[in-house]
Amino acid sequence: MKQKSKIRRKLEELYGDEYFKVYIRDHKREVWYRMEYNRIVKLKPDGGKIFDVGCGLGLFLDLFDSAKWEKYGVDISDVAVAQARTRGIRVKDYESGYDYPDESFDVIVFRGTIQHLDTPFAVIKKCTALLKSGGIMVFLSTPNSNSICYKLFGTLPFLKPEHNFLIPSDTMLRNSLKNFGLNIVETRFPYLETPYARPLRDHLYFLLRCFGIPATFAFWRNIMEIYGIKP
Repeated sequence: MKQKSKIRRKLEELYGDEYFKVYIRDHKREVWYRMEYNRIVKLKPDGGKIFDVGCGLGLFLDLFDSAKWEKYGVDISDVAVAQARTRGIRVKDYESGYDYPDESFDVIVFRGTIQHLDTPFAVIKKCTALLKSGGIMVFLSTPNSNSICYKLFGTLPFLKPEHNFLIPSDTMLRNSLKNFGLNIVETRFPYLETPYARPLRDHLYFLLRCFGIPATFAFWRNIMEIYGIKP
């Protein structure tokens, strides 16, 4: 049996039971999932095969109607994989998690995932090959290093250094997708649409942070969504 790398072992330890506790019965997260789901099904109303990179517990894919969608995922966490499988999501063991024929999927989703990958561009390249012609690659809940908060403070409220490898910018991610042959359909910065936005409070907290007072808050352009289509 091939020995697991040091990075692999570290990541498995990070994404255990404790990490996923915050995902359970989180009403705001559920509202946000539903908003993102609606945008995807609007682009692909007939359904198809969907692959979630970093599927976690399978809560996001669980929204998709099994009568219209074949649901697949990959995750490095054994805890997450076990839960996702109970929701009917097809998840292979991590070592073979991307082993599918080229042009297998109609939609590939990276939801809050790209920053957690130690080889992000290799994964995007592989997923581009797995995407059907006319298929959509979607980046949701993705941190944006081109936001004013990241530029000023060097981090974003939901980022933890031990979990992150690359913090992309909207420019970087769009350019990467174009170089891999995808056409950009849309870029969104959904701050005001999210259930986490409290503009008055958030702007006050932003000012406090500028004066060195610790504060956690949502803000403009911290999060991005990018939709690419394979010609």
